[in-house]
Amino acid sequence: MVGMEERVAVSLEEAKETAVSILEGLGVPAKDAEITAEILIDTEAGGVESHGLIRLKDYVDRLVSGQIEPVPQIKINEQGAIAQIDGGYGLGQVVTMKAADEAVKLAKLYGIGAAAVHHSNHFGAAGYYTRYMAKQGCLGFCSTNAGPTVAPYGGLDRLFGTNPVSIGFPAKNEIFCADMATSAVAKGKIRIYAKEEKKIPFGWALDAQGQDTDNPHAALKGILLPMREHKGYGLAMAVDAMCGLLTGANLSCESVSVVDANRKADIGHFLYAVDIAHFLPVAEFEQRAQNWFDKIRDSRPRTGMKIQIPGEPERVQQQVYGDTLQILTKTWNTVKECYQKYAKK
Repeated sequence: MVGMEERVAVSLEEAKETAVSILEGLGVPAKDAEITAEILIDTEAGGVESHGLIRLKDYVDRLVSGQIEPVPQIKINEQGAIAQIDGGYGLGQVVTMKAADEAVKLAKLYGIGAAAVHHSNHFGAAGYYTRYMAKQGCLGFCSTNAGPTVAPYGGLDRLFGTNPVSIGFPAKNEIFCADMATSAVAKGKIRIYAKEEKKIPFGWALDAQGQDTDNPHAALKGILLPMREHKGYGLAMAVDAMCGLLTGANLSCESVSVVDANRKADIGHFLYAVDIAHFLPVAEFEQRAQNWFDKIRDSRPRTGMKIQIPGEPERVQQQVYGDTLQILTKTWNTVKECYQKYAKK
């Protein structure tokens, strides 16, 4: 859920048209601009501001400097149930939607389909793609590596990205979507705290000297910590193995930050889809899943707590917003500056 900081009301239509116009003005084809804007705004509407419109300026800077290709030459090599995808250094959202489509197509043929992506960029929120696969009757998995911001457990050097993982699958009335960084928190969330000049909780990050900090600006210059210490560290390494070693992309320690406009990133993604119908009737799966969710919701909550299914908070936030977003004023001002400078006239 979003906080109560200074915000501005912006219709979904205006937000999307603004983002599309900026991207088109930088040479991105209309269809690709629509895909990228849709994913950013869907994420913003779900209350995940760390991966919403705040990211647009990063993409703009990298398009301007030539580190993102506005018209990428995406190459797909299928081998049985596996697709190897060269993203041509395109916008991560555009490349990853092609990967999700490939994974689903192959899953419908073989029962399971995998897509390994290299030469890509930051793709936004992983959960968008697993929800997309779930809507097509699949259990979807999506992961990505990222530029180095996270130290290994017990270390002080940035060697891993926040390296998120997401899993999604359909139930009768909703979609399960777990989407989480393997770091204690997504770097984008710390950027939101910095914009709002709010302290972060201790345990999220260390400053540049390796000391625990609650200052978001010091955290951004310092080191993010892995989720649950050695557990998140192990998962971060596993994601890098899938998204870096297996795909042929850079490992996190070889890559660049999304805010670095001076070098191509070569981010790697790994997605797979499992076609539910190859195992049992989809309706049966979805009904059992819904019954399970209902049982979980009906279980006893702790005092002051509400039991929710992963993906539910974002869906509820989208319903709260309806057709009008409440965007952080600083974020929207940055978007408008990009519009004034780059929008297609």
